[in-house]
This record gives sequence, structure tokens and C-alpha cells, in this order.
Amino acid sequence: MIAPPWIQNLFRADFLRSVGLYVMRDRLVLVRMRKNFLSLSLVEQEDRVLPLGESQQAISELTGWIAEDVREIALKAESESRERAFKQALLSLLPHFNAGRDSLFVCVPQEQAIVQQLFLPLAAEANLSQAIEYEIERQLPFRREDVFYDFVPMGKRGDKIGVYLLAIPKKSLAGTLGVLESIGIRPRGVETTVTAMANVLLFCKGDFSGSAAVIGGHDHDWELIGIQNQPNGWRPTPQLLFSHWAPQSGWAQGPVKELLRECLERSPDLYGWGDVDELFRSADLETPPYVDLVALGSKRLMGARAITHSYYLPALGAALRGVREAPLVRGMLREQGAVDPGWKTFSRLNVILLALVLLASIGWVASFAVKDELRLRQLERENQKLEPVVAALRQEESELARLRKELTVLTDLDRRKGEILRVLDELTKLVPTNAYLSNFRFRDQSLEVQGNAENASALIPVLERSPLLENVGFTAPSNRGRDNRETFSLKATLEKAKIEKAVKADEKAVKPSEKAVKADEKAVKPTEKTAKP
Repeated sequence: MIAPPWIQNLFRADFLRSVGLYVMRDRLVLVRMRKNFLSLSLVEQEDRVLPLGESQQAISELTGWIAEDVREIALKAESESRERAFKQALLSLLPHFNAGRDSLFVCVPQEQAIVQQLFLPLAAEANLSQAIEYEIERQLPFRREDVFYDFVPMGKRGDKIGVYLLAIPKKSLAGTLGVLESIGIRPRGVETTVTAMANVLLFCKGDFSGSAAVIGGHDHDWELIGIQNQPNGWRPTPQLLFSHWAPQSGWAQGPVKELLRECLERSPDLYGWGDVDELFRSADLETPPYVDLVALGSKRLMGARAITHSYYLPALGAALRGVREAPLVRGMLREQGAVDPGWKTFSRLNVILLALVLLASIGWVASFAVKDELRLRQLERENQKLEPVVAALRQEESELARLRKELTVLTDLDRRKGEILRVLDELTKLVPTNAYLSNFRFRDQSLEVQGNAENASALIPVLERSPLLENVGFTAPSNRGRDNRETFSLKATLEKAKIEKAVKADEKAVKPSEKAVKADEKAVKPTEKTAKP
């Protein structure tokens, strides 16, 4: 899973200052950078000219000696002269950075280093550092303790895994490191323009996937670097596709010229620094479209300062390591047994920010429980205030339900009073005078009566003769008492159609009586009017 850009940027947040020192044959270049949280700016860019030492031929002409005899003396004199010039240039640069607080990284041209491809079994991928330590003495004409070295992954090549081995003899850096230590500066690391320019490209390009090439150089020495960036988990993993160095005259030759064409075909996106047009003219090739890294880097950096010359770019690439903005984390030359530089994912500021984010998240989650508890208590207090009102409402609701039930009974009774009166009238006519009814129940078109008679069985045919009743029968056995009378419990079903017809006939019979009453009321009113005078 690839993390969103804002999360990756958050983990790069810091407050750092870094210095990149690019040591060329004839020039010393310094770049100072500063990061304030996520704002990266170029603070200083300075360069000093390093005068070249006297040549062997000049010394022989001055002394009259034979050049071969004074070769060692000439080399020593040239080395001492260069160290003095380097120290003077470095002392003049001290006011432009803080030697005690700024982390300093040294960059040297690729021509001073050994860049060699190695192909190792896939089984060595899990522990490449240890595997390369075993291979150094087999691949290089130096002992491990005599070189600074590192490697840059190339990715899988068939059933092998490829790496670029970068190494530089300690003797080549002894003068530079000795001068730095003499004035109290201990570099954090040394790298070549291979990784420095790769980091400049990755930094200026930002988040991208695919391949690109960087071509450029100075002093008629040119190098071509290919980079491939592909997503891999937390952040993209850059790989070095190719790295070639040659003097300008070499690029014009046939084999190197074809190599240039082949590399440009593999990486269609081209970025240049230095006088790229001059290189292609010398190789008798048409200059392909390319993006100027100086302009792109100035646009990428925040602040008023812009990159003023192309030879500041390698120093800028070295300084990117100190501000944790170097995507290509490998390639930092170190001694045998030194700690692998790797990528420092969490800085002190990141740990503090992460702790604050965790505390804020815990507080945010806990705030929901606290808010719910406070809201619950507030509701409980409001409920306690409303309890008397709720109790009164419940009592009124119960009373209302009782009244509704009584109203339903009365309404039903009012609706059915015609039927009940008709049934009572029918029983009054049918039941003989020697029989008495003690209970009467009429429900769901069913009639139940209890009472006593001299002969209870005689009541069944009597009730069956009624046009309103049917299915007359006993619901319980009859018992004869001491008074020689039988108690009975009868049940009958009412014929609904017949009883409704009888009720309607009774209602019609009542209506003429109501009309007569109204006529009598009208007849009375004139009498009342005549009585008033």
C-alpha cells in the first residue's frame, strides 16, 4: 500500500540545516540548505577557485632535473600545494555555515571513484550488505579496509539481482578529509556525483514513476545516469539503471556514442545540467529535448534564492541527505563495518509529532465517551424533572383508556338496544307465567338464560317456535329442588336477518307516533300566542 503524499510529507517534517561540499579539480563548491518543518530553502551557495599545482615538466625545467627522477617529488609538491589551496578556500567559506551545528556531506566527481556492476544470486537479496563485503576484494584491486564503499540497487536481471558497487580509495580522500578534520569538521558522509545527481533528479521531479536520465558535467568530463522509480509499499523505491562517465572526446568515439544512444532510448525523459548542447555537438548528434535541472531545482526550492550555476547541483544533491530529502538512500561511501546509513524514517521531531497525534487521537476518541456520559447525566436530570408530569399524564392516560372502554360498551349497547329490547319482548311473550328467569346474557348473537320452571324441558319447544330463536338447547343438566321446580340453563342462537327486520319494523311503527307528537306541538303554539294578549 502506498501512503498518501501528505502522510509521507508529515514524516519528513523537521528543523534541519545541511551543507553540501562538492570538491572538483579546480573548484570548491558549497551549498547550504535549511528545512523549517516542510519548507526547504537554499540559504547559501558559494564557490572558490582551486589553483592547479605545478606540473612535473615545470619542476624539471626549473631545476634542470630529469622528469622521471623527480616524479615522486612533483606529486608530493602538487599534493601539498592542493591541500594548502583547499584549506584556504575552505577557511574562506567558514563564515557561510556553522561548522559545529550543520551536518556536512562531501561530494566528489565520478572520475575519482570506481563504479562497477555486480550480479548476485537472488538468495543474497535479503542480506546484500554482507554479500558485497565478501565480493569487494574479488571485484576490486583493493582491500576492504583501504576503500570507502557502498552500493546502489539495480533491480532484478533475470535470475540475478544487480547492484552498482561504488568505491573510492581512502588515499584519494585522505587530503580532503585531513584538511576538514584539521579545522574541526567531521563530514557525515562522502558520495559521488552518481548518487548526488540522482537525488537531485528525484527531488526536483517529485513523486513520479518510470525512468529518466540525467546527462551533464564540467571540465570536459561528462556523465550519464539512468534512474527508475517504482512504487513499493510506504514510498517509491528508486533504482540505478545505468551510470557512465567519459571525457568529452570519448563521447564522440563510436562505441561511447552508440552507448549514449542506447541509454537515451531506454529513458525517454532527459534532464540536463551543464552545457549539454556542447556535448551533443561534439558527438555529432542532434540535441534531444531535455529539461534544465537548474531551472527545475530553483522552482522546486522555496525561498528567494535560486540556483545560479549548474556546478551547484552536485553539492545540492549531497546537502539533501542532511535535510532528509534524498530519496536514493544508498550510495553513501563508508568504511568497512560502518553503520548502514539507510533512511531514517523517524526523526526526533517526527516522534514528538507522532506522540502528539496519538495523544490527540486518544483524546478525540475518549471525548465521545465523556460527551455521551455528560449527555446521559443531563438527560437523567431532565427526566427527573419531568417524572411528576409524566406520572400525571400516565394517570390521565389510564383514566382516558377506562372512559374509552366504557364509552365503547355504552356505544355498543346503544347500537344494539333495539336487538336487546326485541329479544326481551320476545321472551316476555313466549316464556309461560309459571317459569322465572334469573339471568339473561346476550352476546355475539347468542342468548343465554338461567332460571327455574315446573317443567324445564317444556321450554325448549316453546322457544323453538319463535321466529327469532334457533338451536335452543340446555347448557347444563336440570335439577329439581325441594319446591318441586327445576333449574335450567338454556342457550339459543338469534337469526340475525330476522331480528334486524323486526327491529326496523318497530322503528317504523315508532315514527308515526313521533310525527303525531310534533303535530300536537304545532297545535299548541297558536294557543300560546292567543293567550299572550
